[in-house]
Amino acid sequence: MPEFDSLAMVVLAIAIVGIIIVTAKSRLTSNNVTLNNSGKTTMSNNIYKLAMLGIVAIIVFGGYMAISGYNTEIYPLDRIRGNLDGIVGSSDPNVIRDHLVAIQTDLDVVMVNLPETIDADGKLIAKNPVWIFSTESTNFLRIQNNIDTMITSVNDISSISKDNSAYHTAMLDINDRAEILKINIMDATPYMYVSPENMMMSVVWIAVVIGIIILLKRKKEQLQKIDEIGI
Repeated sequence: MPEFDSLAMVVLAIAIVGIIIVTAKSRLTSNNVTLNNSGKTTMSNNIYKLAMLGIVAIIVFGGYMAISGYNTEIYPLDRIRGNLDGIVGSSDPNVIRDHLVAIQTDLDVVMVNLPETIDADGKLIAKNPVWIFSTESTNFLRIQNNIDTMITSVNDISSISKDNSAYHTAMLDINDRAEILKINIMDATPYMYVSPENMMMSVVWIAVVIGIIILLKRKKEQLQKIDEIGI
């Protein structure tokens, strides 16, 4: 995925900058706030509205990121598993080919931003979402190689009679690979959720929400002190 696209980053940046500006303005004016005719500070409503707007913006941002992240990272893996089920349940080369083409389309999306491992010679040897203690079972380069092999096999048997022993051998190999790949995709899926980037953005999101709550609490305390002085 792009784990976090440019629009989402802009939304978060605007929300954070807005909170900083509101906090700074609140501190600068806290010692010079006047009361209106109703006995309430003239800034209280503005600060409250701005803070509530910030909370809504952060909630919307969080919802957007959850939906966007699922759509670009997790849902393609769900579709891949579904197509692998379709391969296992079919003996028609044309149907299997269609499933493999769909799998390849989703793999192209998933593999774009997976962490890469380069060997000493500069050769790409792995694209693995597991960022700690990774294994070959979740190496998407190996998964890609298996899909390539399955596509070659199904193309080879498309013109062979179903009574031919080579046809049955190839179908068994394709089904076995599909079953193994289903397990590999299931193993990799949780790590698409718990990536370092996702965790970092979650921490930022929580910190901003806490910041807004603290801002509201401090402003409330300031207003209470001003009201007491006014009384």
